[in-house]
Amino acid sequence: ITIDGKILSYTATAGFIPIREKKTNQVTANIFFISYTKDGVKNTSTRPLTFAFNGGPGAASMFLHLGAFGPRIAPRSPDGTALLPPPYKVMDNPNTLLDFTDLVFIDPVGTGYSHTVGDYDPHHFWGVKEDILSVTEFIRQFLTSQGRLLSPIFIMGESYGGVRSAGLAKYLQNTGIYPLGIIMISPVLDLENIQWSSMGDRAILLTIPTYTAIAWYHKKIAPRLQGEDLATVLEEVRTWTRDELLPAFWEGNAISAEKKQAIAKRMAEYIGVPQEWILQQNFRIREDDYAGEILRKEGKSISVYDGRVTALGPYTGDENDQIMFNYSGPLKTAIVSYLRRELNFTTDREYMSGNPQVYLDWNWESGRQPAISPDTINPGYPDAGPFLAQALSRCSFLKVFIASGVFDLECPYDSVVYSINHLNLPPERLRNITIKIYPGGHMVYMNPIAQRKLKNDLKEFYRQVLMENRV
Repeated sequence: ITIDGKILSYTATAGFIPIREKKTNQVTANIFFISYTKDGVKNTSTRPLTFAFNGGPGAASMFLHLGAFGPRIAPRSPDGTALLPPPYKVMDNPNTLLDFTDLVFIDPVGTGYSHTVGDYDPHHFWGVKEDILSVTEFIRQFLTSQGRLLSPIFIMGESYGGVRSAGLAKYLQNTGIYPLGIIMISPVLDLENIQWSSMGDRAILLTIPTYTAIAWYHKKIAPRLQGEDLATVLEEVRTWTRDELLPAFWEGNAISAEKKQAIAKRMAEYIGVPQEWILQQNFRIREDDYAGEILRKEGKSISVYDGRVTALGPYTGDENDQIMFNYSGPLKTAIVSYLRRELNFTTDREYMSGNPQVYLDWNWESGRQPAISPDTINPGYPDAGPFLAQALSRCSFLKVFIASGVFDLECPYDSVVYSINHLNLPPERLRNITIKIYPGGHMVYMNPIAQRKLKNDLKEFYRQVLMENRV
């Protein structure tokens, strides 16, 4: 491959690593991976190795692989919003990370070609901690078998991969493997920040700026704001949300009728939907409802994964979410064809790009933080923030890079910032965390402009981390 005018030769490997039950040494699952290593590297102790995975839970790594950072990539439209016609061939990726790090794309059990063996119950892998433990074991085995225990290690996770990578930061340290860097793409750490079924105030408040960005993009925002730079608009909205909307939510039904009307009027100006509709929803505006309302008069809906992207008709979930339709099918076709045609990997198994059964059967309870004392309970949501905080607090050289898309309703940027701002960490450790926002959605890299900027930012992140650690 040619990257920035320089030829880079590499080796691609597709295969499985067996996971064994510790007590019986029985193979219980085979985890599928695709790795890329630069040829001609004599001293791998100075060559970074990055383990990457998507989220879901239940999503395979094809999005980060053929959508973002592998040496081969599936084509996309100039701004990443349109569905291209077949055939879905792969091409060289000028934005691959392979010029500065080797790559291993992991498909957790139940995704991609990864599967349990015999009649072993896959639910042993489908849970917050269960999943972290199995991926920790995969990484340990990979490093050992490939002779890479001395390489600088980086972990990259997208979406629910934020929970997984935060857990890995801690659990890998417990096994004696110390990552230098954690990269999170559109992550979630605390599920309460994005949990719509609860109708909790926090999730709604943290999504208002994203609604505003989408309204600005579709020219539905108040005319006085439409000509403003988006960053300026979002600064105003965040201030209003904190100083006006949050106290109004605190009052609840005690709020006066006059104040309620004033809040609804201002919210309508910011997020581009009718004031009357906001009042009908009692300010509890779910992402799915907003996706169907903002362009309803035009007979369209938007994607919750990328609010720039529209579809015809009302919003009915993933089945007509245009961004998932635009990329899930083409990427699945592309990766299966690529594995067969270019990597000579064949199997009669179906490639599970997204496995809804994994998500539906996921053990969320194992990700809930323990109660403070034996005579109390913690009925809260799963939260991987404490995992990340512990990993950072006990390891001064660990650095974290977080990338979010400004049009992402699945894991809004402000929900991530809120999680980071509430980690139990001293200022010197919080300085180890970098957060950046890009002009895209959940799969921020699907916008080629954002993808290039993200690649450049990651290149600088790796350079700084390696330089500080004299690698």
